[in-house]
Amino acid sequence: MQHMRSIQHWEPEEPEYDGQLELPGIALDKSDDLLVSLGELEEELERARLTLEETELLRRFRRTSAENRRMVLQILGG
Repeated sequence: MQHMRSIQHWEPEEPEYDGQLELPGIALDKSDDLLVSLGELEEELERARLTLEETELLRRFRRTSAENRRMVLQILGG
């Protein structure tokens, strides 16, 4: 008869928690300043924000007929 080893229960290691949450899109190392990173994030959000003119054009585009939307997309694509 073969010698059988007992099966030990394995628990995965818990990741280290140092009390700091990581925000998506912000990579911080020990030398970075949180205020600088938040300022960069605010600039990026401002850059992506639609102007009033863009918002109005989008509103009109959404309200028009499917045929008109296709025509606009054809003009923009070609």
